Amino acid sequence: MSTLRTLVSRLLPPRARRAAIWTEVGLLERMRGSALGPLVHPWLIRRYRARPEEIDIEVTSSCDADCIMCPRRSMRRAPGPMPLPLFQTIVDEAVSLGVRDLVLNGYGEIATLRNYRDYLGAIRQRSSTIRILVNTNGMRLTEDLAAAFIDHGVDIVNIAIDGATAATYESIRRYLKLDVVESNVKRFIAMRNASGKKRPYIMVNMIHMPENAHEAEAFIAKWQGIPDYAGLAGVVSRGGSIDVPKPKTDWTSTPCFLLWRQMPILSDGTVAMCCDDWDGTSNLGNVATAGIKAIWSSPAHERFRRIHLEGRAEELDLCRGCQSPRPTPWWFAGSKDAAYTRSS
Repeated sequence: MSTLRTLVSRLLPPRARRAAIWTEVGLLERMRGSALGPLVHPWLIRRYRARPEEIDIEVTSSCDADCIMCPRRSMRRAPGPMPLPLFQTIVDEAVSLGVRDLVLNGYGEIATLRNYRDYLGAIRQRSSTIRILVNTNGMRLTEDLAAAFIDHGVDIVNIAIDGATAATYESIRRYLKLDVVESNVKRFIAMRNASGKKRPYIMVNMIHMPENAHEAEAFIAKWQGIPDYAGLAGVVSRGGSIDVPKPKTDWTSTPCFLLWRQMPILSDGTVAMCCDDWDGTSNLGNVATAGIKAIWSSPAHERFRRIHLEGRAEELDLCRGCQSPRPTPWWFAGSKDAAYTRSS
């Protein structure tokens, strides 16, 4: 049991302990406004700065689609899979550091890999508890790939389906076919249910954008009650590379929490500043030579964090184009004060 959970188990009455959701999020929410609140911030800041909570691993930068909201058409780095030995090295260090989530995500499609079972197996051979999350467009969600997700205990599979009709969907996700994707998803759900297993948790999301906004209600109605979750996701500008409406953000009061939570690793091992850095222009280092922990705590990474904390994020090209920082949790509100300095 973690230090935080041990503390809570000692201080909360039995009824509250039974009612608590025994996850970090649930425990922290129960502390909001309580006497324990002031203790949470310094402890978590130290923990988050020790290692990323989430590592996004681009297992391949190849994709079978050409989506209008994706900048990969302008990508200057070579497409292709992450070498399996490099992937295994990343997984080994991630597990040893206590990273919670491995997100097999990036600017490619996992289903284009012929040996996707080797990648999934490399994780489960090292850890049965680390969470695996996968994003896919569903076009190549074959029976074998669905079985691989189930067999290897993938925790969450999210399928992006950006429209309720073929005309809208296929104008956004070019080279894909809506009827094929929908059939694949429904077969996947049936296979998971027939297996008697609770994992993966299967989600379908529509990226909400001007081109499909008129089908939002129809999309939700179409998928309601079929997967475990059906919803709408927000479109982002990918660092200003995609022309989408974006709000003007007050950077003096809104540091982006991704800098403390997420490490995106591109298919060649390059570590980017955030998941919107699709071409790896920030380049914090390469895990093949430096490793996760060294890069996470490096002066370069700390510089980006300090710039955000000081309200100077617009000095960074990637952030100036984005202006959509990911929300910070309640306990992070004091991160610009002495509590952060003491944990440095």
